[in-house]
Amino acid sequence: APKKFYVSTSGTGEVDLEEMSANISEKCTLTEPDVLAVLSALTTEMTGQLMDGKIVRFGSFGSFQLGISSKGVETEDETSRYQVRGIRVKFRPGRRIVNALSQLKFTLTA
Repeated sequence: APKKFYVSTSGTGEVDLEEMSANISEKCTLTEPDVLAVLSALTTEMTGQLMDGKIVRFGSFGSFQLGISSKGVETEDETSRYQVRGIRVKFRPGRRIVNALSQLKFTLTA
């Protein structure tokens, strides 16, 4: 078969919670430790709500929800937790991110 070429993304680096906290604190009246404390509490709260089966909505940012993949069985009586193959957190971007993605510019690199 002829060789094919595909477009893919490449990372430009990483950013951690501390750096994001510092950046956020420059855009509001909270100090960096305050922002870090809020984001840490948000992570804890969000995890608890997801574990309770809730969809966590963040307005125009998007929403998070647990998803599961499982093996099928023939009858309802055969269903059990051992069918579970994986659990994941699904993110559905909201308007703000969808709009931002539509503005992306692409450059090709070798």
